[in-house]
Amino acid sequence: MDIINSINIPSLIQQNKNILIIIGLVLVVLYAYTFIRYRKMKTSNKDYLKDHPDAAKIYLSTRALITSETVSVYTVDGEGPQSFTEKGKSGFYVIPGSRVVEMSYTYSRPGILYKNVTETIGPVKKELLVESGKSYLLGFDRENESFTFTEL
Repeated sequence: MDIINSINIPSLIQQNKNILIIIGLVLVVLYAYTFIRYRKMKTSNKDYLKDHPDAAKIYLSTRALITSETVSVYTVDGEGPQSFTEKGKSGFYVIPGSRVVEMSYTYSRPGILYKNVTETIGPVKKELLVESGKSYLLGFDRENESFTFTEL
């Protein structure tokens, strides 16, 4: 308790003023970058939905507690996916019809000898049949070691 009482906070701030200014500037730049990127994604999604009002939503399955599971999408018909984030869930928009999606699955768990053990399956190309205006969940079944695609 004597150590806490002996710390003089004003002198500590004065001695580390430059470091605190640098940390503050880094935080402001990170906040600005995040804000600009979010606004750009939101505008891009509005434009995409304006051009394709019948687009379907495909949510990506993720889990994170002690172990983490993530499904990642790299391309849709050879192009980058039109990503979105909604209510804490991420996904992407697709035009209705038959779409070829390139994806992978990553599973991480705490290890005994190593800090984390990570297993990755893919990238794999899979053809998905998507209907207009519907929502889907793209996941992975670990027992069968196959990707799942279900309508919500």
